[in-house]
Amino acid sequence: MRHPAAEPITRLFRQVQDVKSAGLRREASLTAFSYEPDIVAETWMNSRLYAYLLDKAPNSRTLKAILKQNSKASIGTLFFVDLRLLPTDGYCGKIAGWHDDLRALNAGAIQAYDRRQDRFRLLQVNLDETTQRNEYIVWHTADFPFDAVAVRRRECHTNIRGSWLVGDIASPKFKRRISDERARQRFDYRSRQTQPTNADAAQPISAAYLALEIEVGAGQDAVKEAFRKLAREYHPDVSQHRKEDAEQRFKEVKSAYDRIKSHRRWS
Repeated sequence: MRHPAAEPITRLFRQVQDVKSAGLRREASLTAFSYEPDIVAETWMNSRLYAYLLDKAPNSRTLKAILKQNSKASIGTLFFVDLRLLPTDGYCGKIAGWHDDLRALNAGAIQAYDRRQDRFRLLQVNLDETTQRNEYIVWHTADFPFDAVAVRRRECHTNIRGSWLVGDIASPKFKRRISDERARQRFDYRSRQTQPTNADAAQPISAAYLALEIEVGAGQDAVKEAFRKLAREYHPDVSQHRKEDAEQRFKEVKSAYDRIKSHRRWS
């Protein structure tokens, strides 16, 4: 049976300039797939993407099986989740294991759909780790612009550990906006805490990786590349962001990089 959210999301795919074709069914193939997608898209760069619409909580084993199946066939995977399965806007606390898996796949966010009240919305649910172990701040971006489609390889270190081809539907402009907002969210959270002023020392090391927008445990080359990329973007002398935001974010990026190097004993 066709998923009720498949048609509106397929229409969004077809409106994106990067997309060559998008449909609700996969073409016949000699290869047997255990997990059939709800939506199939192909970009003008000849990348294939399978989208899955989740209206029930999955387990990590199923998510990993889907990723393994598709990546083996050089196909990207993208999950859209019913908003009712995700933490509410403003929530602060622990999250389910599969939430953490999907967050890791998409650089700290989950793509969600909402079909309540006889209308359809696509939004991004952002999950940022706090200074408390396994605790996250959750905030929703309700005006998510579906304006880019690409397939990228991503390393994951959660229960779905591995190197997977994943779908990416956020434009660079939107990612910069989220990066700025994420920095403000972390600053606001820290300002509300009653902990000692040396907050960086109290944070788990995973927070430093998240500050560099990479997966926890990433290798030295990946950490260095992420730092250089963010440093170029936020250095106050060259950044296109507001000066105050750029200075704050640059300090955060530099501190995170130094902390990871010290923790991993890299020169």
